Amino acid sequence: MAEISVNNLNKYFGENHVLKDISFEIYSGERVGLIGQNGSGKTTLFKILTGREEKDSGELYINRGGRVGLLEQLPEYPPDVTARQVLMSAFDHLTAMERKLRELEGRMAETGVMEEYSRLTALYESQGGYDYMTSYNMMTNGLSIPPEMQDRPFMSLSGGEKTRVNLARIMLSGTDILLLDEPTNHLDLDTISWLEGYLKTYKGTALIISHDRYFLDQATTRTLELEDGRITSFPGNYSYYIDRKEELREQLEAAKKRQDREIARLEFTVERMKGWGLGNKKVMKRAFSMEKRLERIERIETMRVQRKMKNRFSQADASGDEVYNINGLTVGYDKPLLTEPFDALVLRGERIALLGPNGCGKTTMLKTILGQLAPMSGVTLEGVGVKTGYLPQVVSFDHPERNLVDTLIYDTNCSTQTARDRLAAFGFRGEEVFKTVGVLSGGEKTRLKLCLFMSDSVNTLFLDEPTNHLDILSREWLEESIDDFSETMIFVSHDRYFINRFATRIWQVEDGKILDYSGNYDEFLKKREIERLRRLASPQPPKAKAEKEKPVFQKANRASQKAKKELEREIKAVEKRLSEIDEEMNASPEDYVLLASLVEEKEGLEERLLELYELSEE
Repeated sequence: MAEISVNNLNKYFGENHVLKDISFEIYSGERVGLIGQNGSGKTTLFKILTGREEKDSGELYINRGGRVGLLEQLPEYPPDVTARQVLMSAFDHLTAMERKLRELEGRMAETGVMEEYSRLTALYESQGGYDYMTSYNMMTNGLSIPPEMQDRPFMSLSGGEKTRVNLARIMLSGTDILLLDEPTNHLDLDTISWLEGYLKTYKGTALIISHDRYFLDQATTRTLELEDGRITSFPGNYSYYIDRKEELREQLEAAKKRQDREIARLEFTVERMKGWGLGNKKVMKRAFSMEKRLERIERIETMRVQRKMKNRFSQADASGDEVYNINGLTVGYDKPLLTEPFDALVLRGERIALLGPNGCGKTTMLKTILGQLAPMSGVTLEGVGVKTGYLPQVVSFDHPERNLVDTLIYDTNCSTQTARDRLAAFGFRGEEVFKTVGVLSGGEKTRLKLCLFMSDSVNTLFLDEPTNHLDILSREWLEESIDDFSETMIFVSHDRYFINRFATRIWQVEDGKILDYSGNYDEFLKKREIERLRRLASPQPPKAKAEKEKPVFQKANRASQKAKKELEREIKAVEKRLSEIDEEMNASPEDYVLLASLVEEKEGLEERLLELYELSEE
């Protein structure tokens, strides 16, 4: 039985047909990603599923026995409500039962009260009433919500803190169906990784709106695409969806070419038969019959191909080989955000990702290197011929009252037609170009800023969360443009797909210092895992001078043995799963969807097995 079932659902806003006869089913235990451009109707669909928006027609079923939890993008609470109260609201049903139990305890002498008390006690226990504070502490620790944050008013929290608190509330409430609308917005990488791990072990059903492609790959098992008001289901995560959609597009185009040739042949035959059949009723009858057959042919529609961004960064002449020489740098405002001075040499052509938890000083470091903020100590020496461009995290414009066309004309001194052409390349078309800048969404402002940014001649880019507020198509546009930029780039991002594609070097802010790694994000994770295992296996320093050498050696040996056993256990588990996959593939040789999924899983496991063998040898 499906947990969620939608059949021929329609929704209009005025004359705008947002959802067009969409149908899909989601079964228990599935983690489904819902993707589509901004404004395609994803959030509207969520509101219909939770009853906050009425559908115009169609059928909707949600398992009445299951509780639905919705993570909204912008939660609102009264100003005096604390984060702790928001979190504890997850247990309102349990605290209500506690009050009822206390009331029943005072009426034990009455007839029938003992029976009701026993029933309610069993229900209270079955719903986790005796250990919900343990769950509370585990969840707040996992999502980094310390007690001091819990005591602050919820509306005074930052965007990331609000998201973490609301996530914790939903997951603590014991919902059977999770509806998550952009759950990774404002979260740092560690918290996103924790959320991925939680969703992988979540026993219920999850429907997730996200533009975070790396997150979708890790957290989802199926993909629903909402495009032009219609929905299409693809088995597998985001990467599988991309490959499968490209295959379908090629198949449809090939089928349409065959159909077009057949239609052209039939049309030619009909015209020729009409010419031959003048005065011959039999031939004319066949011609009209063939014409009717032509009319009945259902024309194949190919997939719409999104136009790629045509503009590219206007690059200045190349800088010198040494772009920045950083010596003893500490950054901050009232006090240093780095407890250990930072030294680094940035070379031309490097693409450096600056990573770390929220509030650790990544934006401050970016602005200090750029020269917008003075360092607290140390110096940053800029190389010869460096010409910088900076895309800030919060995009603003000096004249928000201007429309988009005028903004480009005034800022770049171009013609009206050139302005419209450039705007079209960034997805602003038709009447959209006459909207005032002040009414644009966050993602639209970022796109407009990038459009202006492209005309500047730069050879060193500074980007602070460039993919924030952008849908997947806009992120791909941005990546296409950056892919053509061959010079130096330093950027802050939580978009691991973006980091993995562009980073050649990682600066990780951790415990008040910056750790320097070469390679992309996946290589960074492998190196961190090797470091963790080495720390686990390395001897620990003695706690006191009086401690004897033998126990210290024994502790180190035990730690080494523990690390070795962990590796052996994981190796055995991977080898076992590989064997199971071979059996499943042999058992279902004609199930191509299952085979594709198994092949993808097998390739990943084989790669992991090689890594484990290398770690074991070390």
